Amino acid sequence: GVHLLWSKQLSGNREQRTDLPATSLIMRPGAWCAGLLGVIGLSQGAVVDLVNLVHQYEDEILGRSIGYPGIRDGREAEENNNKVKDVGHPVEVHGWDDNLKLGQVSAVDVDINDDPVIFHRGPIVWNLASFDFKNVLNEKKLIEEDTILTLDADKGKVKSSFGSGLFYMPHGLKIDQEGNTWVTDVGMHQVFKFTRGETKPSLVLGEKFVPGDDANHFCKPTSVAVASTGRIFVADGYCNRRVAVYDKDGNHLHDIRGNWNVVHSIVLFEQEDILCIADREGKKVECLRAGLKSPQFFGQVSSTLSNLGRVYAIAARGTALIAVNGQGSYYDPPIRGATLDLSNGNQLVDTWGDELVNPHDVAIARTGDAVYVVEIGPNAIRKFEVVNPAAEMF
Repeated sequence: GVHLLWSKQLSGNREQRTDLPATSLIMRPGAWCAGLLGVIGLSQGAVVDLVNLVHQYEDEILGRSIGYPGIRDGREAEENNNKVKDVGHPVEVHGWDDNLKLGQVSAVDVDINDDPVIFHRGPIVWNLASFDFKNVLNEKKLIEEDTILTLDADKGKVKSSFGSGLFYMPHGLKIDQEGNTWVTDVGMHQVFKFTRGETKPSLVLGEKFVPGDDANHFCKPTSVAVASTGRIFVADGYCNRRVAVYDKDGNHLHDIRGNWNVVHSIVLFEQEDILCIADREGKKVECLRAGLKSPQFFGQVSSTLSNLGRVYAIAARGTALIAVNGQGSYYDPPIRGATLDLSNGNQLVDTWGDELVNPHDVAIARTGDAVYVVEIGPNAIRKFEVVNPAAEMF
């Protein structure tokens, strides 16, 4: 009954277990409910209290329709009913971050301790007046509060923070295998590396406040992926239709260019040498050869995933690719999370997160037992426990 999708490899459908016990990837009945923080204070309103009570009742007593897609699309539920027998289903832990006061939350990842780390904008708001027609930031106002927050995975409380006086318009955040933190600032048009444990950048890519499209300039870079070798992939971004590739020292190697509209999120399947790109306005995810092992196939498209709507962010573990999409047209899917199996014809095997409002980024816990989604308006982080289909049966 372990959901194998989260632990097997892509190539050849080989199943490779992690070094964790199987029970770490499934949840016992009701066990994850103990992490709830309880009903929020009366000062926030009796209506909100009642909503949380209802959520808590649903979570602890009624359970969820584990393994089924969102209730807003019954047709997909029927189609996917038989596809999810070994797939873990993300179920929201309601009230987990009720006490956090955040600005626009643009990014999330998990650190090597499996605690979520978020990147937020404090009092700064990105709106139509933020940039001029040349993509230059109009009001250059430093964010004085800490923008990078590490949260307790169980309690949702801030454990540590830094980043005050460094950023103007935060966007992307990635923590690599060594625990280094990488962030992008779309106002500064730069990428920053913070070595593990440090609060000042050890590497800066791009020229401050100067947009461009070459080895030394970005235009609103959105996201970063880092290989174990140190190779850096920068999604660039809102203006440029490319992924810029650098060596571990920040020397530009080459660009990957494609027929993309907004390169909003990227994720690396390193063992398979595959880089997947979320083209938000192109409403697709394109996976191509990363060129780490086979440079001759660098940039060659492997597969294209469509019918996902305006994909804001993607994350990966095992053969699973999860995506969150924002508001689209009448013909697009509703706002939600989706799980796809890249080893099985890129099959959509589950949908979840029907209560998401405006998701902007997503991350999977390193143990595979939790998913985190951050939103802009409401400015929040949501935690989902990954529950085995058998774990909530009566």
